Amino acid sequence: MFTEQIMHEHPTIIKAFMGIPAEVYWLIVKIAEGVMPEVDGKRLERTERQREVGGGRPNDQTVAIRVAAVLTYLRLHAPQIAVGWMYGENQTDISRDLRRLLPAIQKALPCPQVWRIMESGEELSEAECVKLEELVNGRVLVDATEQRVSRAKDNETRKKYYSGKKKQFTVKTQLATDDDHHIVAISEGVPGAEHDKALSERLNTIEHLPDGCEVDADKGYQGLDKQVKSVTVIDPETGEQQEMARLTVQTPYKKPKGGELTKEQLTFNAKLSAIRVRVEHCIGWAKNWAILATRFRCAHSVYTPIMCTICGLVNLQTQRWQAAKTAYSA
Repeated sequence: MFTEQIMHEHPTIIKAFMGIPAEVYWLIVKIAEGVMPEVDGKRLERTERQREVGGGRPNDQTVAIRVAAVLTYLRLHAPQIAVGWMYGENQTDISRDLRRLLPAIQKALPCPQVWRIMESGEELSEAECVKLEELVNGRVLVDATEQRVSRAKDNETRKKYYSGKKKQFTVKTQLATDDDHHIVAISEGVPGAEHDKALSERLNTIEHLPDGCEVDADKGYQGLDKQVKSVTVIDPETGEQQEMARLTVQTPYKKPKGGELTKEQLTFNAKLSAIRVRVEHCIGWAKNWAILATRFRCAHSVYTPIMCTICGLVNLQTQRWQAAKTAYSA
C-alpha cells in the first residue's frame, strides 16, 4: 500500500502510476488542500442535496492519498477496487472522490473552458467567449473525438449513442486548440450519433470565437463558414464602408463525385492538414490517460469533468515541455 512517506521516498512511483512528475503532483495536492473547504461547501449547500450535512461515512484518508488515488485511476483505468487497495481505500471512496476531488484538482491546472449546449436564441456571456490574445497566431483548430461507452439497455438510448462512423456506442467531445498545442475549450460530452458539424452548431462554436481569428477544421465541418456573421469595416484611407466576415473558416476540399481535385486544391489540403495535426496531437496526448482510451465505465455525468481535468493535465504538460524547449534554445 502506498503512503505519503513512500511517495516522498520514491518519487518515480508518482510518474509511473499518475503520469506526472512528482513536483507537479505535490503542487496539485497543495492547491487542492487549500480549496477543498470551498469545494466541499458548494457540494454540501447545493439545492438538490437530499442528505443532511454530516451524513454518510467520511473518508479518513488525507487529501494527498485521495488525489493520488484519483489520478492513478484516471491514468490506468484499472478497476476502482484495485486502485483502492493500492492506497488503503475501497471502491466507494474512489467513486465518490471522482466527483468530490476533480473540482479541486482542476483549480491547480490550466483547464480549458467547457462549452455547453446552447438553447435557441440564447446569448453568450463575455466570460464564455475566447479572446484573440489567448490564441497563438490568432488561429483555432477544431476537431471532435469519440470514446466507446457501454451498450444501453433500451433501444432509444442505443440509437442516440451509436456512432455510424465508429460502428460502436460512443460519447463525443469537441476540442478547440490554438496553433501551439494548447487546448482552449472542450464541449460537454454528447451521444456519439451526433454529427460533428451539428454539435458545433448546438455549441455556437463560431460565436465563442473572436473577430479576426482563423478557424481550421476537417471535412466534417464543411459549411461552417456559412454561420459566420458579417461586420462593417471602414477603410482608413478612403473612408468607405464594406462588409466582410468577422473571422475566417477553412476546411479541406472534398473530391467531387466522379471527378478529381486540382493540384492547387491538393496543395491547400496538404497545408491545412499540416496545421490541423496539432489538434490531433492534443487528442492523442489526452488519450495517454487510459480512462479516455478504453471503454468508459463510469457514469456519463462525470465524463465531462474527467475530460476537462485530463485536458488540464495535457496543457500543463505542454507548458512544461515548451518552457524546457525555450530554455534549451536560449
